[in-house]
Amino acid sequence: MSAIVIAVATESGVPIFTRKRGNNENIQFSTIASLHGINMFSKCHNLSVIHSQVENGSILWKEYYKSVTLIGIVTGGLECDLELLLACIHDVMVFCVGKKELENLKNIDQLKRDLRQCYPILDYLLESLDPNSVPSMTLVLDLTQSILCPQAQHLQQVLDNYAERVTGRWACLSIHGHLVATSSDFYELDPRESRLLLLLAAAQDGAPLRDTLVYLPYMSPDVAFRAVTCKLLADVYVLVVCGATPALSQIDEIVLQCWEGYAQIIKEAKLVHPRNFPASITFEPCVLGIFLININRRRCVFSRHLQLSNQKGRGMSGSHRIDILRTFYVTSARDLAPELNFREILDKDSDESMGKITETYWSSEYHKCHAQRSANLLCCVLYAPTIPTHTMR
Repeated sequence: MSAIVIAVATESGVPIFTRKRGNNENIQFSTIASLHGINMFSKCHNLSVIHSQVENGSILWKEYYKSVTLIGIVTGGLECDLELLLACIHDVMVFCVGKKELENLKNIDQLKRDLRQCYPILDYLLESLDPNSVPSMTLVLDLTQSILCPQAQHLQQVLDNYAERVTGRWACLSIHGHLVATSSDFYELDPRESRLLLLLAAAQDGAPLRDTLVYLPYMSPDVAFRAVTCKLLADVYVLVVCGATPALSQIDEIVLQCWEGYAQIIKEAKLVHPRNFPASITFEPCVLGIFLININRRRCVFSRHLQLSNQKGRGMSGSHRIDILRTFYVTSARDLAPELNFREILDKDSDESMGKITETYWSSEYHKCHAQRSANLLCCVLYAPTIPTHTMR
């Protein structure tokens, strides 16, 4: 398996960055030039290369603002929506440097330097495609991973108070890169913007307090906001989008005043990970994994540690369970929620008949999967192969 994303300047063909994941070698400049040349040759003949199949893989070209071309390559039988991947990469670029900077490529060397700050976020996105890894931040590209914990409502109240103290508009609290609590106004943001803010908090590399200028790709692609990220405990971060004031030193003091008395509550919330469901919720032993999605808010909860004991599911590794559920969702279950389909979002007049289907399932010798939609929730479950198909519901 390998996934590669290349960004080049459309007119000159100068590489801007290359990021990769998997067992592939570094891409040579001559290869990048050839790939870009294919796209330019097509444009000269008033054609568009939309998609290209290669041996055991595919390639996609996507041009933005007539100035930047993204090239996505996946091989090794990887199930991946390349169009969605490149759209996410584009959002990250706008998030870090702004739309105007990408539209007017006056200094490519400066753009290369500016985009280095987004490399950790790009790597998190590519990590979510690797079937041999256990993604730490995002299981699928277009959903925000969350934790369901009993402390969430209490933490939200503290978060609202903190956001008000620093005159912030949007704030979120994350544990191990998973969303735990948000400020009351957080859902004003486009789900893709809220996911980027969460990834930014996770990509702080252990810094106790950091100030970052960010552009919201859909709300404010040209005017930067100030995002302040603070580390509360190990793998626990609070992020707030606020104005130029207060100063970072003052925010440091406010953080201490607002959060110092809630360290124990945060530690209790941390214990919910990696199960991600409260201990009060129990599951049958035949359930090996669960993937629960809030369709409207593009939030999800995933768990492969459902049994409170150390019992393992039929010898199936954690990464294998993740890969099965993710593949089941991408290839089958997502059709139960056309709102989650990237192409459906682009094509408002598409056929909505799939929305009438509420269930689907897979059945094999080694495992079974079942997905069911109920109103705004979509639930995908991985079962042991011993459970009868008709009882999965």
